[in-house]
Amino acid sequence: MKNKKKLIVCALCAALIGTAVSAEEFNWAECWKNYGGGIEEGDFIVNAGVGLSAWNFNYSSSSWIIPYLEASVEYTKKIWVLPFGFGGYFGFCGQGNSDSDWSYNYINFGGLVNYHIQLPVEKLDVYTGIRMGADIVTHKVAGSSDVGGFFDFNYRLGASYYFTDLIGVNAEIGWPVYLKASVSFKF
Repeated sequence: MKNKKKLIVCALCAALIGTAVSAEEFNWAECWKNYGGGIEEGDFIVNAGVGLSAWNFNYSSSSWIIPYLEASVEYTKKIWVLPFGFGGYFGFCGQGNSDSDWSYNYINFGGLVNYHIQLPVEKLDVYTGIRMGADIVTHKVAGSSDVGGFFDFNYRLGASYYFTDLIGVNAEIGWPVYLKASVSFKF
């Protein structure tokens, strides 16, 4: 067990040293003006993934659960010299219990704005953003149902790593989706 921990620490140190060495050639004065991960102005970025949402923890007696699933699209466009992305998202999750005839479903959709930043890792794109939209919640118990909706404003911090010019992986943290992992496509 101790050897595993030492190996992990050594690997992290090697990665940091490698990043620091490559960072010597990196132009830090320009990083806030450029997209990372090979993204260019005018690209479309599509993410499709699964997440861990606050809405999936409302009931503990679920016999079925649909985890939070989300798709988003983003168009990259600079404003002045700043690298932004503009787009939209659609997500849903649900859970219920067949024995006691209850279900809880959550749908959200809206627009998003992301600010991208370039870091020394060549294929990595890091961004932060805001989302504004609507949340629709349906709750059904013993044949009667209740539908509610509300305005949603939330934030995200994310990163995409592109293995090829077109395909990568994406991870985001934020609210109400705590952690989301996606596949990314750029066109």
